[in-house]
Amino acid sequence: MEHRLHLCTLYQNIVDSLIIASEFLCQKGSTKFKPLPGWSEHAYALHAESRAAYKTWAAAGKPKSGSILESKKATNVKFKNAVRYIKRNEQTMRANSLANKLKNNDVSEFWKELKRSCISKQLLPASINGVSGDKNIVEAWRNHFSRIFNCVNSERFNLGNINYNHGMIVRADEVRLAIEKMSLNKACGPDQLSAEHMKYASCRAQVLLSLCFTGFLKHGILPDHMLSVLLVPIVKEKTGQIACIDNYRPIAMASVLSKVFEHILLERLQNFTTTTENQFGFKGKLSTDLCIYALKETVSKYMRHNTSVLCFLDASKAFDRVNHQKLFIKLQNRGVPSYLVRILHFWYSHQLMQVKRGTEVSEPFSVSNGVRQGGILSPVLFNLYLDELSVTLNDSKTGSLVGDRLVNHLIYADDLVLMSPYSAGLQQLLRACAKYGEQFDILFNPKKSVVMIAATKGDLKLNFPSLNLTNQVLEVVSKVKYLGHILRSDLCDDEDIKRQCGKLHMQANTLARNFGMCSDPVSVPLSFLLYSSLYTAHLWCNYSKVVTKKLQVAYQDAFRILMKLPRWTSASHMFVVSNIPTFHALLRIFMYKFICRLSLSANTVVRALSSLSYSDTRYSSVLFKHWNNCLYGF
Repeated sequence: MEHRLHLCTLYQNIVDSLIIASEFLCQKGSTKFKPLPGWSEHAYALHAESRAAYKTWAAAGKPKSGSILESKKATNVKFKNAVRYIKRNEQTMRANSLANKLKNNDVSEFWKELKRSCISKQLLPASINGVSGDKNIVEAWRNHFSRIFNCVNSERFNLGNINYNHGMIVRADEVRLAIEKMSLNKACGPDQLSAEHMKYASCRAQVLLSLCFTGFLKHGILPDHMLSVLLVPIVKEKTGQIACIDNYRPIAMASVLSKVFEHILLERLQNFTTTTENQFGFKGKLSTDLCIYALKETVSKYMRHNTSVLCFLDASKAFDRVNHQKLFIKLQNRGVPSYLVRILHFWYSHQLMQVKRGTEVSEPFSVSNGVRQGGILSPVLFNLYLDELSVTLNDSKTGSLVGDRLVNHLIYADDLVLMSPYSAGLQQLLRACAKYGEQFDILFNPKKSVVMIAATKGDLKLNFPSLNLTNQVLEVVSKVKYLGHILRSDLCDDEDIKRQCGKLHMQANTLARNFGMCSDPVSVPLSFLLYSSLYTAHLWCNYSKVVTKKLQVAYQDAFRILMKLPRWTSASHMFVVSNIPTFHALLRIFMYKFICRLSLSANTVVRALSSLSYSDTRYSSVLFKHWNNCLYGF
């Protein structure tokens, strides 16, 4: 017991030392001069010249006349004129500064300055669910999140005695590598430490932290300050009801030292947390567009021969409903060292959360289920928690086949889609999901889960049997939005193109509003920000010429708006002069880059669909034929 008290004291001393050591760098209420945009180009040298002339005049006894006084006045006038010029053209210079950072590929500095200058802080709603006043709203959120994080009945988890082993030792090198992985310019946690404290601290602090973390693993405890978490409610859908309490997700802000410790634990857990290839979320070199590609290609393959039945399942608050006891059992079954399971068990069973709104902070409450959204370990633990469901679905031996690879489901985080060429097979998969959800406290919502039938032309008039989830009939829809991409039952991409067209107009107007004062030479780099509006454009292959023509016109108009050119300006001339790819050239760039990513992907689901050594799907793929025509057709 005495050792544990000493460990907690050591931890607190490290925190206090880091805060005290940085006090002179982060003094509150500092009146330090913040230079305006364009200061270094237009005023810095004149300011230095003016200061030097003033010092010369002061050293000469501040004469009332003469050449020294005239020199001081002349340099002072030049400096003041430069300051006036900067203030008059502040918006233009600020926009130029941002564009130059983007032009020089200084992306991190670009986004930092953009957040400081162009993005206004989101106003907090005056009321939530009819409750007003900061204190009352914080209390309402506390009650809401407390119910969510304590809604699952969990039995007591007991590990028993754990003997000391050398694996518990944390080396200073591990601490250093963990600190290097941390991102800068992030909000402070409850302990008021930031990542910068760790990045710029003496290497001696790494040695002290390694001793501290070794003690935590040896005794299976963590200090109270490390277990404290601030929850900041973030709006889920900005177009939804801002005053509705269910339209907010809790983002956890933990202490910086706990994040360092999480990085160390994550490195030790990696060999035990591999999941099936059907899970695309939170994995390196996998992304949403690869998951959408796998879905569209699998359905397209079957539509050439047979009807496919798809079901998009909605797992309500899946991150928040993770059963801790069952999670730790899964870790044990995978052979995770007992000392790691013990520290995670202590962490999750003793953590306290508080809700923060502005400057108001609620009373703390305990947590009995869920993984923190925003935590370092949370994505890995959540993937592991769902992995057994993925294994069960693969073992069902029903669903879509690609070569000799069964592809009956795809998972991206908590988004789950089931695929089968037969309704009976899909119903079997639904029963497996319902059974797993009941066993592991995952709540699949039948009201938000939908079925989509990708029917062949010969099957369009057939009546398909209804499908059930937890004894409730699922709604059949003709289109669904999956990972931001609109998917239709006939695999037509017109709906998604129309949505991207509207997004392109909105993005162009936003850029024009924020960077309208930007000079012409630096307007060109800003155009690359428009490319994000063409999300999954490389996956379009079934569309009408009318719709793509509208998108092409929107693309050209967006650049005219940004370049401040009249609408009748020749698009070809504009793109050539500005060295910007045309609409079709940009699509070809997207296609080529995506094909390169497919060829480099190690995911077996992706390779089964794209690699000739795995299956012949690529030969008959409509998407690959479209890519070949666009890239190599003349």
